[in-house]
Amino acid sequence: MKPVPTTTQLLLCPVCSRAFKPSKNQSSNLRRHIKNVHNMSPTMHPRKCKWDSIPDGCIKDDKDRKERTRKSKRLWARKSRLRRKAEGAALGLCMLSQAV
Repeated sequence: MKPVPTTTQLLLCPVCSRAFKPSKNQSSNLRRHIKNVHNMSPTMHPRKCKWDSIPDGCIKDDKDRKERTRKSKRLWARKSRLRRKAEGAALGLCMLSQAV
């Protein structure tokens, strides 16, 4: 079974127009090509970081870090409570069906 490519669009080198086939390392391969073959800094195709997906950007200070941590913990606790509640309900239904 072939793995499903993450992107279907070819990336082209802006200097020599070399195409890079769709793969999960496609952008990394393009950056490496630009750096090694053309001896250029890969600023034309910047590297993505974990902060790119966050709308507010990176953590500013300790207060912001604490706020984000609390938000994450509240979300985890809510999901955990809901999961335990669902498991308990499923167990109760299982016990009732076996008793009948």
